[in-house]
Amino acid sequence: MITRKYHTVVLGSGAAGLAAALRLRAEGIENIAIVTEGLDKGTSINTGSDKQTYYKLGICGKDLDSPVSLAESLRGSSAHGDIALVEATTSVRAFSNLVNIGVPFPRDAYGQFAGYKTDHDPLRRATSCGPYTSREMCRALIKEVQLRQIPVFERRVAVKLVTVDGRAAGLIAADIDAAKENMFEYFQADNVIFAVGGPGGLYDCSVYPAVHTGAIGLALQIGAEAASLPESQFGLASIKFRWNVSGTYMQVLPRFISTGRPVPSIIPAKRSRNLPPSGSSVKVPQAKR
Repeated sequence: MITRKYHTVVLGSGAAGLAAALRLRAEGIENIAIVTEGLDKGTSINTGSDKQTYYKLGICGKDLDSPVSLAESLRGSSAHGDIALVEATTSVRAFSNLVNIGVPFPRDAYGQFAGYKTDHDPLRRATSCGPYTSREMCRALIKEVQLRQIPVFERRVAVKLVTVDGRAAGLIAADIDAAKENMFEYFQADNVIFAVGGPGGLYDCSVYPAVHTGAIGLALQIGAEAASLPESQFGLASIKFRWNVSGTYMQVLPRFISTGRPVPSIIPAKRSRNLPPSGSSVKVPQAKR
């Protein structure tokens, strides 16, 4: 088994994973890598909506917003209080970073970025650059990752998170294109950023893009606790053509009515010939503290 050693490994290459890798590099962490099934996989770069929204602290017009006020709104939607405050406090910094690397958020003649209310929000915290906002974000972030020469290991499928004394020590991934005797790689790392997105493959009938399966099961296997998984797919969406609808529709529809008819299952993609069969074991090397 090939062993690669890093300070930090980012698992996943959606907008969150790419942004995390870039922030680490900006903070002076050089020895990092991204492990992913592919830069063109996942939800961020493959999803859309009639009005795909980016949510942040209100910075438009006369709205008087604050990190605490935004955190209270986020906490009301089931977010942990401390996490909500961190997200609110750093939201403008994260948004400005996207603007600086070329994501085309609309602005007026004075440089203000357009804002609107969404999902019963009290202030104009939402903005958008169209139906494919997250795709635009990913494309800009990928260019920055390539510019910073951050190593990206594509066509890797993570099969196990490695822990030592209850702490992450890296991950095992299968190289889809390698020969069977050399397909497994151990990415030994002091830190693992788990940026695999939503649990798309966890559902029998998924609204996530067909190329997004997620890897939340890896975290559950090592003892991580999950919460609010059903809410990950709450709302209106198409399951034949994977497309979400905005909160605007949710606000005008008076109610949902269940017809009692079963929803057809999504047929899983064919398994790669090189991937280990379900239930097979992978020998994990002994990680040193």
